[in-house]
Amino acid sequence: MLQLRALHIENFGPFKGQQTIDFPSDDGVVIVYGENMRGKTSLLNAIRFAFFGKVIGRGSKSTALHDVGNWEQRAIGKYGFKVELEFISDGCQYKLTRVCTPRVSEPVSDADYTVEHYLARDGDVLGPDQAAAELTQILPEQVSRFFLFDGELLQEYEDLLSSESDMGRRIKESIERILGVPILTSARATTMRLMERSEKQEATAAQRDQKTQEYGNQLSDIHEQRDALKEDEKKLQHDLEELREQKATLEEALKRKERYATLMGRRDSLQQQVDTLTERHKTKQAELETEMSTAWCAILTDKMRNTAIDIGKRRQKLETAVMRWNALQEIKTTSTGTCPTCLREITPEVRDEIEKSLSLEQSDAFESKKQELADVNRRLDALQTFINAGNPDTLKVRWETSEEIAVDIASKKDEISELKRQLETVDEATLRKDKSDFEKTVKEIDVTERALNKCQEDLAANKVNADNLKKRLDKLAGTNLQKERERLNLYTKIYELLDDSVAEYREQLRRHVEADATRHFKALTTEPEYAELSINDNYGLTILHEDGKKIPVRSAGAEHVVALSLVGALQNNAPLQGPIIIDSPFGRLDTGHTTNIVRALPDMAGQVMLLVYEDELPAGLARNELKGKLKAEWSLERRSARHTELTRRRD
Repeated sequence: MLQLRALHIENFGPFKGQQTIDFPSDDGVVIVYGENMRGKTSLLNAIRFAFFGKVIGRGSKSTALHDVGNWEQRAIGKYGFKVELEFISDGCQYKLTRVCTPRVSEPVSDADYTVEHYLARDGDVLGPDQAAAELTQILPEQVSRFFLFDGELLQEYEDLLSSESDMGRRIKESIERILGVPILTSARATTMRLMERSEKQEATAAQRDQKTQEYGNQLSDIHEQRDALKEDEKKLQHDLEELREQKATLEEALKRKERYATLMGRRDSLQQQVDTLTERHKTKQAELETEMSTAWCAILTDKMRNTAIDIGKRRQKLETAVMRWNALQEIKTTSTGTCPTCLREITPEVRDEIEKSLSLEQSDAFESKKQELADVNRRLDALQTFINAGNPDTLKVRWETSEEIAVDIASKKDEISELKRQLETVDEATLRKDKSDFEKTVKEIDVTERALNKCQEDLAANKVNADNLKKRLDKLAGTNLQKERERLNLYTKIYELLDDSVAEYREQLRRHVEADATRHFKALTTEPEYAELSINDNYGLTILHEDGKKIPVRSAGAEHVVALSLVGALQNNAPLQGPIIIDSPFGRLDTGHTTNIVRALPDMAGQVMLLVYEDELPAGLARNELKGKLKAEWSLERRSARHTELTRRRD
C-alpha cells in the first residue's frame, strides 16, 4: 500500500523557493485550503510530476514545463524547478526526486530544459531500470486517475455507461488493471503461446512420419498462415488501440470545448444567414429604387384618374366615329346587296344615303380621327401605368420589407459580435483541426475494425482447417505424435481453465465493486428513494430507484457522486491501494452531498488529501464531520499574485 509522507517543492508554480507539506503517518484526511489561483492544482500537479514527469492543465491537457516554473523567479533570471516526494510502499521508504533544469541561460520552450529523476529506496539510490520497474509497480500511470483527480476527471466516468465510448473503454482497461485482471489475462496469453508452439511441434512430428507426412506438411502450412494472420491481427489490434486512444483523446478535447464548438457553429450559421439576407436586401433595395423612381405618381394619382376619365370619354366618341366610317365603307363596297352587319337588304335608296354620308365625311378627316384615337390610347396607357405605379400601399410594403431585412441583418451581426467576443481566447484553428482529426480517426477506426474482423474470420477458418486435419491425423497417429498430442491437450485444458477463470474473476469483481459502490453511494446521496447502483460490463454504474426502475437522466452532481462511489469501491477491491488526492471535488454539490462525502471519505481510502477553497468546504463542517479522522489542515497564503506560501493551520 502506498502512503505519502512528505512533498518538497522548489519554485514549482506559485510556490516560490523551497516549501514542504508533511503528511501524518496515521490514516485520515488532510485538507489544504486555498482560494482560486493560489496553487491547489499545482500541488496535485507536483505529485503527478514527481511520479510521471507530467503536468496537467484544465481538461487533462499537458502543460508546457517552461510555464511551470515560478514566475517571480523567472523574472529575475532563475529558471527550472524541483519536486521531491517521500512515501512508503510495502514497508520500504522511498524518496523520488525529479528536477527540471534549463539547458541555456534564457530558455523559451520545453526543448531548452532537461528533466532528470532518481529513486532512493531505504536510503539507496536505485539504477534507472530498477527505479522505472518499481515506480510502475507502485503506481502505474494508467491507473493514476483513481488516485489523483479533480471534479472534471470524475465527470468522464459517465462514459462507462456507453459500450461505444472509446473513453469508456479506456477507463474500463484502467479499472481492470487496478483490480489485477491483467495478471490472469497475461497467464492466459502465455498459455495460448504454449498451445501454438505445441501445435507446431505436433506438425513437425507428423512430418517425420511417412504415413502422416502429407498431413503434417499441410498442418505446417496452416500454422504458417495462422502465424501470418496472428501478426496481422496483432498489428491491426495495435493500430485500432492507437486509433481508439487518439479518438478518446480528441473526444475528450472536443467535449471540453463543446460549448465553444457550439458557439462557433452558431456564429458560422449566423454569418451564412447574414450573407443570404444581405443579398436579399440588395435585391429589395434595387426593387425599391425602381419603385421610388415613380413615387411622385402617388401625389398626382387623383388628378391623373380625372384626366384619364376625360380622355376616356373622348376615346369613346372617336372609337364610335371610326367604327361608323368602317361600317359604311364595308356596306358601300359589298356586292351581295345585303348588309354584312344587320343582314338586311341594301336598297338603292339606302346606298344613296350611304354615299351622301361618306361624301360629307372626307377621307382626310377620318384619318385624322384614327390618328387622334391612337394618340388617345397611348395617353391612357401611360396614365394607367403611372396610376398603378403610384400605389402607396405597394411602396409601403416594399419599404417595410427592406427595413425588416436590414434590422434582421443588424441583429444577427450584433449576435455575431458577441459570439466573437466569447471566442476571443479560443484557438479556433486547433478546435477545427481536432474536429477534422476526430472525423478522420472515426473513418480510420471503421476501416481498421473491418480489416480486423476479416482477419479474425480468416483465423477462425484457419482453425477449422487445422481441426479437420488433426482429426485425420488422429487415425494415423503414432507414438511420437501421441506425446505431442498429450502435451497440446494439457495446454488446451490449462488455457480453457484460465479463460473460464478470467470470465469468473471479472464477474466476481463486478459484483464486489457493485456492492461496495452501492454502499458508498447510499452513504453519499441525499435521496432516500435511491436504492442501489447497478453495474454493467464496462463497470458503468446506473442508479436504481427503490421501485427497481433506472434513473435515466442524471445531473452533473449525480455523476460526481456516482463516480466517487466507484473510486471508493475500486480502492476497497484493488490489490493496488494508495492515497486519494482530490482537487475541488465539491464545486457542483450542495451542502447535503458535501457533508455526506466528507463524512464518508475516510472509508474510501486510508489516506485522503482534499484541495478546496473555504466556501466550498467550510472548516467547521469538515471538523464536525471528520472529527478524529481529520489529521492536518494547511493553508495556501498569498504573498503576491505569483507567490504562495504553504502554512500549517494552528487554529
